[in-house]
Amino acid sequence: MKSFAAVVIAIAAGALPGFAQNARRPGLAEMWSQGKAEGKGAVKLTVSPMDPSMLEAYVPYGLMVGEHVTPIDHAYFVPKNMRETKRDQFEVFAPADGKVVQIEHRTRMEGSDAGGREYDDWRLVIEHTGTFYTYYDLLTSVDEAVTKGMSAEDGGRRLHGRAAVKARQRIGKIGTRTLDFGVVNTEVTLKGFVVPEHYEREPWKIHTVDPFDYFAEPVRAQLLALNPRTKEPRGGRIDFDIDGKLSGNWFKAGTHGYAGGGDKRGYWAGHASFVYHHIDADKIVISLGDWNGKCQQFGVRGNAPDPATVGKETGVVKYDLVMIVKPNGAKPFEGMEPRTMGVLLVQVVEARKLKLECFPGRAPEDVREFTGAAQEYER
Repeated sequence: MKSFAAVVIAIAAGALPGFAQNARRPGLAEMWSQGKAEGKGAVKLTVSPMDPSMLEAYVPYGLMVGEHVTPIDHAYFVPKNMRETKRDQFEVFAPADGKVVQIEHRTRMEGSDAGGREYDDWRLVIEHTGTFYTYYDLLTSVDEAVTKGMSAEDGGRRLHGRAAVKARQRIGKIGTRTLDFGVVNTEVTLKGFVVPEHYEREPWKIHTVDPFDYFAEPVRAQLLALNPRTKEPRGGRIDFDIDGKLSGNWFKAGTHGYAGGGDKRGYWAGHASFVYHHIDADKIVISLGDWNGKCQQFGVRGNAPDPATVGKETGVVKYDLVMIVKPNGAKPFEGMEPRTMGVLLVQVVEARKLKLECFPGRAPEDVREFTGAAQEYER
């Protein structure tokens, strides 16, 4: 039986379909609402997207797993006994009044770890105002009341319209998997992305906000009780860039930032993150899109040096990489395997330029300096 992390990899990796790799993106009011967005300002979310009594856990923002090399910008609602559930077993609700403005249907994903797997799930965006949105992914079905009257594009794979929904109205169902949920407020721009333009492939990312700042009681308390993260922000964090320091996201030079550079394995192959565990926020996690040709996440033996303290003046840094025993999903950081999985050398050579080389399977004492295989990353 697969672990929760394996299930997340299998059903959530690459879960945002339909975006060209290097195209410049319009604003969300144009992309999602087709220029018809109404009003502005945040609203209170008075309803949980899933019945809290049906949930095993709430996973906050910031998880890294598989192709999700940089911290994930949505939460996960984990159903009880998820692997034993049936398709369409649980109802999914609108969290507040709004208009469903975009629906996408995914049937297939490609990529290094996706392996051409077949899918049948749905992504849905609700406009609550012209500056405040919620979105869902991995729905196993969408209610006809939501899709009725929407205009189809891309062979029916994408629908646009303005289907009005009320708080607590059922918008679809889910089963056999987690539910993705994100909150976007375009009046807020995260400060921990030093080059916001690098994220034009997913323009909502820099406006992703903590759901617990908007959930009303008693929903907020019910979901916090299911959330294993205790450090603020309770909803997790995705933006860790510190200009001039190692901390945060980096991209292989010339690969157009987050969009990637056309690598057949997927846009994530050129990503690297030096951040912190989504639940145990003091634990360093190094997440690499190209570790011996695969995506991989690691802990650091000794949990040092802290990426927030590594700058140009530090010189070359050697990280002894180890596997985290339970690295992902709804469980805290629970220690590391004693065996070294390899070594990573990094050097911040300029404020926004990084030299990086992976040494899979090597022991720290056997790695002394960069070789000609070292690569340049930037942000």
